[in-house]
Amino acid sequence: MPTGTVKLTWSSTTKRITAAFDVYGLTPASSHAVHLHTGTCLRQGGVVIPFPDLTANAVGAATATLTSLVAAPSGIPPGTYLNVHLAPSAQLGSPGSLTFTPLACADVPSGTKASATLTMQALPQAAQHPTGSANLSYDQAAKKLTVTLDLAGLAPGSGHAAHIHLGSCQAQGAIKYPLTALTADSSGSARSTTIIPDVASSPPSTGWYVNVHLGAPAQLTLGGKPTLYFQPILCGNVT
Repeated sequence: MPTGTVKLTWSSTTKRITAAFDVYGLTPASSHAVHLHTGTCLRQGGVVIPFPDLTANAVGAATATLTSLVAAPSGIPPGTYLNVHLAPSAQLGSPGSLTFTPLACADVPSGTKASATLTMQALPQAAQHPTGSANLSYDQAAKKLTVTLDLAGLAPGSGHAAHIHLGSCQAQGAIKYPLTALTADSSGSARSTTIIPDVASSPPSTGWYVNVHLGAPAQLTLGGKPTLYFQPILCGNVT
């Protein structure tokens, strides 16, 4: 998380580039700086084409077309990649800072001039490119739900909140059950087991999802609003 597609289109008339986003998995109602940079997602360089900020809706999805803030006289610049950052432009820090963190990235294919459709994906950064699984087991007799998370690829020593939410990864909703917080070991792995009592019935076939956040529970909100650490990094729909 986040993920989705972006279509880049260059206009020979206006000399501007539009970026049509269809992505999900952002913090609900959050805003994010967007740029074309020189280099690749794994060999990142400086900004060449800035765009207005991308803003997610109330369920963490963003469907919007952004027009570049500067002209691109000869087309989509070669040797570039599109980057969505954790923070909005007004809060963007220097490379390596939390605010500058790349959330989703895609390389522009070689030879592109007028248009390209990119698949945005999280990229390895600061030893953090998480993968893993969630196992839910319901005991009908005891009316209890056991949830086991088994993750890898986290930043060593990092802490992460996790929850069962109402909704889906594509349309995020409120917390249904908090899960035991995760702390990654020196290899970036983390495992937790949560036993939830007094659960009236087994999980529904749709309508729940498991979410792992960038930060620990105490970091997720400030003044009742999500912080940068709320950003989902792993998500799975319960089926």
